[in-house]
Amino acid sequence: MTSSYTVQRGDTLTKIAKLHDSTPQAIAELNQLSDINLIHIGQRLQVPGASAPVPEPRPAHHNQEQALQERTLFMQFVDVLNKPIKDLKVKLHLDGEIAEHVTDSKGEVPPVDVKSKSSTVKVEVETVSGKSKHIATVSPRGANTYVRLHSPKLAVQSQLRTHEGTPSAAAPTPPAAPTPVLPGATASASPVTAADSSTSKPKTTVPPGAVTDTRSPAGHPVQEVTMECPNKLNLKLMQNFAYHDYIVAAATRAAMIPQAIAAIMNAEAATIFTIEEIPVINKKTKEPVLDKKGKPVVKKKKINTFVWDPNSASPNSSARGMTQFLDATWIEMALTDGTFLNARAKKEGWLTRTTVTIKHKKSEETKEVPAFKLENGTFVTPGKISIARQLSSKPHLTGRATSSDGNLQKLLDLRLQAEYAIHTAVDYAMQNLAMLTKAKFKIDTLNDGEKAKVAYLAHHLGPGDVKEFINDTMTAEHAEYLLKAQVGKVNAAERAEENKNNYLTAHRTWLNGFINDRITIIKYMCDATKAPTVRELLDITVAIREKA
Repeated sequence: MTSSYTVQRGDTLTKIAKLHDSTPQAIAELNQLSDINLIHIGQRLQVPGASAPVPEPRPAHHNQEQALQERTLFMQFVDVLNKPIKDLKVKLHLDGEIAEHVTDSKGEVPPVDVKSKSSTVKVEVETVSGKSKHIATVSPRGANTYVRLHSPKLAVQSQLRTHEGTPSAAAPTPPAAPTPVLPGATASASPVTAADSSTSKPKTTVPPGAVTDTRSPAGHPVQEVTMECPNKLNLKLMQNFAYHDYIVAAATRAAMIPQAIAAIMNAEAATIFTIEEIPVINKKTKEPVLDKKGKPVVKKKKINTFVWDPNSASPNSSARGMTQFLDATWIEMALTDGTFLNARAKKEGWLTRTTVTIKHKKSEETKEVPAFKLENGTFVTPGKISIARQLSSKPHLTGRATSSDGNLQKLLDLRLQAEYAIHTAVDYAMQNLAMLTKAKFKIDTLNDGEKAKVAYLAHHLGPGDVKEFINDTMTAEHAEYLLKAQVGKVNAAERAEENKNNYLTAHRTWLNGFINDRITIIKYMCDATKAPTVRELLDITVAIREKA
């Protein structure tokens, strides 16, 4: 069950979560918040529970502290295809005790109650050989922590059959076994042009888990299973493998490694959530809680699949598609020469040139100008304001993601095609890096993992603030404003207090951690030992300053 809560002045997601016995992450997932640190006064949030819990009197202060420290850990085990692993034997080590479980059809084990916030849970699984293998150590971060553990392997069901019939005197020549296709090996080495495609999913690369039945040279039946890793590009996308070819093509256009592009995409992309109803269990009786009608009481758990969502639509703005471009920004990118989206707009004939007559006091001038062709055959041309600004306002835009013109609507709807969302996000990132290079920052000295961090920093702060952040010339007052806007007034004050009441240091420290966590290229590498050394954001900013 969920209830509604309206954000008040001074609220943070952490504060709201504590009030409703939840976690910031759970509330963020429930409300599809792309930034867990950004909420605003008056915003209505759905929160777990029928209502805010009423504190009960407790006999001792010690018991209150213990209750505040108690937290629940939920774990799910999935394979390389992001599918649940059933019947996996799991050992959980917690506070000197060992609990053994077998995963259910959803790949889950029973919730684990953790008594202290300082406790960690050591997770072991049984391998095929029957040995125990340590795979993770988990530290619960709130009242409820959801952890998904990925296996790099895949189990394939195979049926063994005996040979039937009388063998021939001379063995027939068996059919040639097909060469296994490694993901990435079939990807085009040249840039993909907008004119070449209009669909939303790649076609060329064989997906992981694909099984081919063939025979060995001796004629024995063989099953070949395509796996994502290893591959020539050392690229690992797991649940987002469907977008492999687009990532590789965008990386080629940007002259960057695909892992850096994947990291930027994962930081920018909206993801798909699923809703699961879970019975509420009485902790004392271990039995399901029933309502007045005798039906099991359930709570809804919103689960992040971490699959990028090409059809995402913000309920609060015109942001649409996997990379959540606003109407105006998307139109601006379409009108920018050299972008992937610009090539498609020109191919469709939406962007063209036309002849206009300009009247002066005593003469007239005829010249050719760029134009956007409307569905009725008329043109929008530059005037006192640019074409992009004209198209981004009435009468051409009549509402969020809605145009009065068919051609402009088709352009806006391209945001819902993953190929265009990915390429345009990368083009936007490259524009930010070019802007910083023009401002004399030494971007070319960075490796691709570091460029990805700087590109995301520029997107996060904007062109003015990013230069001040890199040069460390931002005022304390402005840093305070930015930090409060990101994490809330109370959280910002706490962070400042941790930094000797210095909001400038607090903002730099927070943003350093925020971007270091979001842009991690080794997550997208089959072999992480091949990753370049990527410095922390603050170290990068020092290195690229003009006078560094």
